Amino acid sequence: MLKTVSVIFNERPKSWGLRGDPYLWDELENYFQEVTYPCTGEAFAQRFKYAFEELTGGNLDDLDKQIYCEKYSHGGMSSGYVSLEFWVEVAIPMLIERLEELAN
Repeated sequence: MLKTVSVIFNERPKSWGLRGDPYLWDELENYFQEVTYPCTGEAFAQRFKYAFEELTGGNLDDLDKQIYCEKYSHGGMSSGYVSLEFWVEVAIPMLIERLEELAN
């Protein structure tokens, strides 16, 4: 059985940026079930950026700190908002580190 990159999403972060982040995490985990391992950190980062844009309609390079995605809105003040800062500074580096640990 082929390993997929989605295994790096198995352990969820202990904290999130905004309320939409866990829903995006779940969608990304499903998205990366189609990507087989091995996959380099650089290839993952490029694929991640594409997946992020496809799933959220947002761009990780935007200067805004958050984007709104109605499909992630399930109630609460920040519901539906995704934190770009969380993904760029916390989640992506953590996921790349997990991917590199798989290689060792």
